[in-house]
Amino acid sequence: MNPVLRAVRGGTGVAGDTREAITAATLAMVRGVLDLNGLSPADVACLWFTVTPDLTADVPPLVLREHRLLDDVPALCAAEPVWDGAPRRTVRVMALARMKPGHEVRHVYLDGATRDRP
Repeated sequence: MNPVLRAVRGGTGVAGDTREAITAATLAMVRGVLDLNGLSPADVACLWFTVTPDLTADVPPLVLREHRLLDDVPALCAAEPVWDGAPRRTVRVMALARMKPGHEVRHVYLDGATRDRP
């Protein structure tokens, strides 16, 4: 069977606005997305990250490049909009990945991050 393109969501809280905290949180989240869904780097078509406006010390795509994780995968990062009740210090990702039809997608939420919508 030919693989289909599926979206896998992830989110993580970040301990503080430091390069070290953003790096640790980003790597844990991305590795969780890969591991829980049985994905190899070749399965991932692209990554779209968002960060809350209070995180300015680093950005997830650069973290991945620096750590040679999915460094051949196109990645984009944007700032989350400011809204009442928005979480603080949060990084989110939407990974588009090739999966076998019927494969259960397992989203990853770490360190206090939750789905942003019911």
